[in-house]
Amino acid sequence: MKKGWLLGLTVLLGACSQNGPEILEQEKEPVTLEFFTVKEETRPIFDQLIANFEEKYPHINIEQVIAPNGMSVLKTRIAQGYPPDLFISYPLEQDYKNRAVKGYMLDLTKEMFLDRVQPTIQQRYEVNGRMYGVAFTQNAVGVLYNKDDFSDLGLTIPSTWDEWIAVMNELKKSGKQPLIMPNKDANQTSIVTLSFVANAFSPSYWQMPSSVRDDPRWKEITQKVETLISYTPPESFNMGYSEANEAFAAKEGTMYIMGSWALPVIEKLNPTLQYGIFPVPVSNDPKQNNVLGGVDIGISISSETKYPAEAKLFLSFLTEESNAQGLSLYEGSISTIMGVQKTKEVLEPLEEKVTDGEMVNWPNHYWAGGTAAETEYRQHTMQFFLDQNERKYLHNLEEMFEKYNKNMTPEKVNP
Repeated sequence: MKKGWLLGLTVLLGACSQNGPEILEQEKEPVTLEFFTVKEETRPIFDQLIANFEEKYPHINIEQVIAPNGMSVLKTRIAQGYPPDLFISYPLEQDYKNRAVKGYMLDLTKEMFLDRVQPTIQQRYEVNGRMYGVAFTQNAVGVLYNKDDFSDLGLTIPSTWDEWIAVMNELKKSGKQPLIMPNKDANQTSIVTLSFVANAFSPSYWQMPSSVRDDPRWKEITQKVETLISYTPPESFNMGYSEANEAFAAKEGTMYIMGSWALPVIEKLNPTLQYGIFPVPVSNDPKQNNVLGGVDIGISISSETKYPAEAKLFLSFLTEESNAQGLSLYEGSISTIMGVQKTKEVLEPLEEKVTDGEMVNWPNHYWAGGTAAETEYRQHTMQFFLDQNERKYLHNLEEMFEKYNKNMTPEKVNP
């Protein structure tokens, strides 16, 4: 935990700020709210923010609950009728849209605290002209690299696919391990592959993807992924997310394709590590190498909560500049709250792309099937990583997309 700023974090929230939800003075009975999240890496910062909130509002208790495979757990809980009061939500995803249409989330459209959020990002939460969630941070995927290794070999940061491969060849020739990938963990396979997929296909493609197995764009993606795997060590298939973070922090590999959410973890493992990050060079045209990212921390409120005013008050608290600044500093992602200063110099190459509009959203957010489709995609991709059978892989993806698109009739939509 980054104790320096955490210990000095001050809460500047007024009891009823003009940008916050109203809460009646007489409502002082003890209230407990469950905040459901999938992000273990942000447990410490949310523990601190919750403590600060509870100090300001001692009658409100926030219980942070983190579950493995959390989005599937959340889906089950909502379907079975016992949703958490507040929960992580990702705009544009089919699951989010379904929940909005079916009334599972509170309408936050008129809440004044939404005015604090960058409009272009907050707008992603709109469904039929209404807002059902709040965006707090934006993540971004890039290639982490060991600056000392690059300096020792006189390597420059690659901006194209061919340059990237040339860098890996130089590293391999020098006896250094070019690339680390957490190939044991199915949940991490999409971190690498979706950078290529998102740059190859526009959002409209996902309305009815077809002929995947014969599409040259998909074939090029699989071939490039195979190339990347060839630069990883055999033990990468025994590495999950935690092991890969540890390996990069221990300087056991020069590069590591990962999202901004991993930066605090890596810095905690090795505070003196000299590293940088550059956009994933998925093609030979630098202008086409958009940064993959999306809302990293977004929160919705269940329409079944017994305490909507208190839940809104917590969201308003999180949009306060001082709290948003602390969250961004700790979590490593880009804050969506206006007025928050950039907190990680290392992220500047990605932030510049995001600011210039050279960014693509997570394509799985557009897929029919939501969490179920994403889980199946990862399973197929993991199998491809293992056997590198391109034909079988693309056949499986084509069947998967056809199945979920066929099932997306109104009566079959799930929470």
